[in-house]
Amino acid sequence: MAQKKIFTAKMGPKGQMTLPKEIRTALQIEEGDRVLLRIEDDGKVVLEKAIIIPASKKDGFGEATET
Repeated sequence: MAQKKIFTAKMGPKGQMTLPKEIRTALQIEEGDRVLLRIEDDGKVVLEKAIIIPASKKDGFGEATET
């Protein structure tokens, strides 16, 4: 079984933290990108790279339109 990697981040005075480089690289997150944070029923927090679709690219139902 492969060993899981564990990383830590320190919370700053304004509630901000820096994600370790290995996490940013794995999620392909760059400066200015947004992330999604979701709390699971079991209390785990899941971090994912957010995919933002500009309103101008959505149809009337919030779905992305083809370009």
